[in-house]
Amino acid sequence: MKNPILAFRWLVFLILFSSSSLLLIVRKVGNLGFYHLFLIALVSLIFHIEHGGTSFPVFVRKFWKFHLAMAGMFIAILLNQLISQDFDAHSLDLPSRMALFILVAWASLMCTAEMFKWFQWSYVLGALLATIKMYIITDGGTTRAAYVDFMPIIELADMTLLLGFFSLLSVKYESGTARVRWVGNAVKILASVGALYAAYISDTRGTWLAIPFLTAIAVIVLFDRFELKKKILVALLAVALLIGLFFLSPRVQNRIQAAQQDVTIYSKDTASDTSVGTRLGLWKTSIELFVEHPLIGVGRQNFRPTLQHLGQEGKISPVIARQIHSHNEIFYNMATLGSFGLIGLLALYFVPGVFFARKLRHKDKELQATAAMGLMLCTGYLIFGLTDVMFMWGASDNFYTIFMAILFTHVYQRERLLASSGASV
Repeated sequence: MKNPILAFRWLVFLILFSSSSLLLIVRKVGNLGFYHLFLIALVSLIFHIEHGGTSFPVFVRKFWKFHLAMAGMFIAILLNQLISQDFDAHSLDLPSRMALFILVAWASLMCTAEMFKWFQWSYVLGALLATIKMYIITDGGTTRAAYVDFMPIIELADMTLLLGFFSLLSVKYESGTARVRWVGNAVKILASVGALYAAYISDTRGTWLAIPFLTAIAVIVLFDRFELKKKILVALLAVALLIGLFFLSPRVQNRIQAAQQDVTIYSKDTASDTSVGTRLGLWKTSIELFVEHPLIGVGRQNFRPTLQHLGQEGKISPVIARQIHSHNEIFYNMATLGSFGLIGLLALYFVPGVFFARKLRHKDKELQATAAMGLMLCTGYLIFGLTDVMFMWGASDNFYTIFMAILFTHVYQRERLLASSGASV
């Protein structure tokens, strides 16, 4: 039975647009967006609605590797709990966002090709609002709180940076008159510069680390008319310019010098409780836990009690014993979920990343730019995860799931549209 989906289509568009633009600004927007999309997907399945001529079984079979990879972390936690017989439903909550990606993406397919192009303005709006928020909560960059509003400042800086780069890449979405495009592109560039400024005043070194890599991807796509060698040269020059500008700032110099001093102190005293020293101690402890429990780890729910126990025994410092995660996504998954966690996390990064990277070869500018955004999402989370644990926070999990759904289905719909019109790859 085929059913019209016009009403659902606009509802899905409004949910995705509001979620992607307000997720970092308004509490619970990410959760509300996720659950509404989940319910819409269930309703469409009950009434056998085909989205854009694609049935759900075909959608599942065609992209089963992608869907399985998105569920990797959830599967790892489930395996840990089944093998250890130590069940904790709360640990499954946030990873279920990615595990149910298949339904969020299925609901997103209701949007038309033109609607997907309109999402560019949700990226711009989100970047601008998040920049304003960062300016307000840091008092213009003069103060820095570890936790602001409903997420840590680190995660806010990370995701704002991604929105800024999405805005920049969307200049490839050509539409409207020359004057409209000029004004639109100016706003998009403003949003991307604002996001860089937000990252700068956040004093978040992990966010700064991602900037060169995201810049390289952006340059390669924006200068698509250049030969590969010229693209690489321009990318290197752009990265060098940004790094140079950052290093000229006393603010950045102070943060880098502080990190260097912390490393020096830690090399002389591994019990030091400096910012970097604590991270290095956590990484060392996490690796040791993985070596002791290589298959399934100690379990998400047991990580902090394990650290507290080690602290009581005097094996780690009291500061390390109070931490709730490893300040490194990979080490945290290794310690808590063992080999299953490592495989699940890497699949979450690399399977979607490879999917999007392959699409960069397409000649269509809109598809190429969207694929680059998807690659940035995977790359950004991988780099952010080197110094923090992104998937421990609800906003971060919702961001990854919702934006992955938007970008994945945008690429899918665009490819189908081009194929039906006979456009070449």
